[in-house]
Amino acid sequence: MKNTDDKRLFFGFEVHAPWPDSLPGANTLKAKHCHLTLLYLGSTSYKKIRNLIPQMPNPPFRVGPLGVSDACLCLPKRHPDIITWHVEPFGSDPITAYQKEVTDFLVNHGYEIKEKQQIKHITLGRSAILKKELKKSFRPTPLYFKNLHLYESLKGNRYEPIWTHDLLPPFEEVNKGSFTLYGESFQQVFLNAQIALAFKFPALTPFLDPHYKVRNLHDGGVRLTAIINQAYREANVPIESAFFPEEGKESKGVLTWDLIAKFP
Repeated sequence: MKNTDDKRLFFGFEVHAPWPDSLPGANTLKAKHCHLTLLYLGSTSYKKIRNLIPQMPNPPFRVGPLGVSDACLCLPKRHPDIITWHVEPFGSDPITAYQKEVTDFLVNHGYEIKEKQQIKHITLGRSAILKKELKKSFRPTPLYFKNLHLYESLKGNRYEPIWTHDLLPPFEEVNKGSFTLYGESFQQVFLNAQIALAFKFPALTPFLDPHYKVRNLHDGGVRLTAIINQAYREANVPIESAFFPEEGKESKGVLTWDLIAKFP
């Protein structure tokens, strides 16, 4: 028997990106509804899941992870009418391990969840016009995931958060050329700096380096300069310079550091 409080629910992370200025088609998702699904529950009792949430494991990270959209896909394979961006983690991938942890928790509490390999993607909408336009104009795009939500899926391509676990953003732009970065290590701060600059100039994205291991932020600044110089030479990306000041802050395991960049 269906519960009177049943809702179409799923856990997911909100997604931030330098979205295209306009996406054609009436069935395009608004930016505020874009998300990365962690776990789909389907039609289920809101009261039941809400009572379990306080016991559910929280994400083991405090700063939102990074990603790069590296391809435009149409899903599912049998009837590919949903236009999506494929997501490749940038640096480490803490989301996959956390996804398994939440799945195991819910299975142990009576939920029937079939584990399967999921393609990380962000749904943008449905329409032949949208599909044609995105296939033609797609470029690699930086992105990051912020707060974890329990979403309710509503009609009209709307996904409304009804519970939230807050995460720090990887960066905040203070003013033109000035960013505040957050990270749990120098490595994460270095990666977040790259994505911050790519948000300003998405053409920088193909030149980013998620694999370089930094010893400190002086080391990170040297590598960041090399990335910027290469992007300027090969794609005329207009970043003149970027550097980390010598001093930052640390509080409760989270580093807060500035990034100063110079644009034309």
